[in-house]
Amino acid sequence: MSTLRATVITPSYQQVDYLEECLRSVADQGVPVEHIVVDGGSTDGSREVIERQADRLAWWCSEQDEGQSHAINKGLAHATGDVFTWVNSDDALTPGAVPRVLEAFAADPSLQVFGGQVVHRDAHGDRVFDRLNDAHDAHQLWCDPVINQPATWYRMDVVRELGGVDPALRYVMDLSLWWRFLFRHGTAHLRFEPAPLAIFRLHDTSKTVTAHAGFLDETASLLHEASLTVGEEELAGLLAGLHDLRPGLKPLGAGPEHRDRVRRMVARFLLKWHGTVHTEREFVHMREALPLLASIELDAWERERHGKLQDQLRPRTWLGFRLRRKLRHLGA
Repeated sequence: MSTLRATVITPSYQQVDYLEECLRSVADQGVPVEHIVVDGGSTDGSREVIERQADRLAWWCSEQDEGQSHAINKGLAHATGDVFTWVNSDDALTPGAVPRVLEAFAADPSLQVFGGQVVHRDAHGDRVFDRLNDAHDAHQLWCDPVINQPATWYRMDVVRELGGVDPALRYVMDLSLWWRFLFRHGTAHLRFEPAPLAIFRLHDTSKTVTAHAGFLDETASLLHEASLTVGEEELAGLLAGLHDLRPGLKPLGAGPEHRDRVRRMVARFLLKWHGTVHTEREFVHMREALPLLASIELDAWERERHGKLQDQLRPRTWLGFRLRRKLRHLGA
């Protein structure tokens, strides 16, 4: 049996309908888990749920905090485990997830990140989210990673080395941690298995459902900082033109040697999220982006996306673009 210890941190706020299931999913893993619950002062009965489960928790609090990232870092200050993930109060672990994680880390002392699948749960039931990282596909790991967050575990010493999650982020603290890890350690010591390790709940009040623009703005902010760091001012300007950037973020750790990598990361982001133009803001800035994107090494999907973007942006004006789009729609 592995001697490694697992830490799960649960940031919690106003999720009483789901909290007890989350707590039980960690407590019923069949192996000891250091479970730390950091509640932001909920007034919906969450504190009472936590108090009923307090004997199964390593540490908990219920007091006002500065949001999810702050709560995770507060929990890390009390953590003593060897491997770590966070499981939000409206999510849960699947049965047997922690033993599988500990076995993976024990079998490979050089392993730094281990990930599995999540089960998406909504009003229609459960379905396994099939997408998973390929540890041998560096382009995907850097440019389009699949961060199944509650099913992604890190060595605790790596998390501490990186200073925990970025407290300035509300939406993409998991992506920031991922990229900061890659810029520091690369992709050599990662492993992923097609095994459901966590339940990721989608509901009307979850941030994943309600705050798509916030996720994109924060991701653009991370890439903006990295672009400036490696001397790609033009790419940084495009990101600033397309998004409302967040100030004061932790640097990703990119250096001059990462210039081509950052260029490809930004290209993927722009083509994935702005490859289909909907707004005048996108029209203006993606027209500027076309020649710059053509100068970056693109994979097959990105080249196809770039070609379709070129076709969309043949009109020289926003009015011409809208007219062409309307005519095409009428002719469909």
